[in-house]
Amino acid sequence: MFSAATLRPVNRALTTADLRGDPAAFVGQHVMLGGEVLATRPAPGETEVEVLSRRLAFGDTPERTDASDGRFIVKTAEFLDPAVYAEGRRVTVVGAVAGSEERKIGDLPYRYPVLSMQAIKLWPRDPPAPPPYPGYPYGYGWPYYYYPYMRPWGIPVWVY
Repeated sequence: MFSAATLRPVNRALTTADLRGDPAAFVGQHVMLGGEVLATRPAPGETEVEVLSRRLAFGDTPERTDASDGRFIVKTAEFLDPAVYAEGRRVTVVGAVAGSEERKIGDLPYRYPVLSMQAIKLWPRDPPAPPPYPGYPYGYGWPYYYYPYMRPWGIPVWVY
């Protein structure tokens, strides 16, 4: 996933909630955060990705949960295509804390921690849900094919 050189300076104890509380205290520290992409905004010379933070699970994958520490912004000089880094995709980012930006969510002010990206991992899309178990056409085995006095279509033998 990420190289050992990329992960060496990372402070895994820092969370999005810590960075939102006092981002100036952590400027320059390297962190690994993950979550779900909310928006990707390319601009000349810079791409900005807004991420809804999720706790990292085994393998540093963002959990599939509704719990979140907040939001953060990732900035990079690379071009990240908004069609690839689309809303709802899960990412894990390694980067240096670059400060914070005050923006609005709706009408409320919100302080976003800003990361200067070193590496990013885009996780595969979730597979589609499997179709329901087909079973019997009427559910729970009806008609009862193996009932001794019934024909396969449910009509008793003595009716004939």
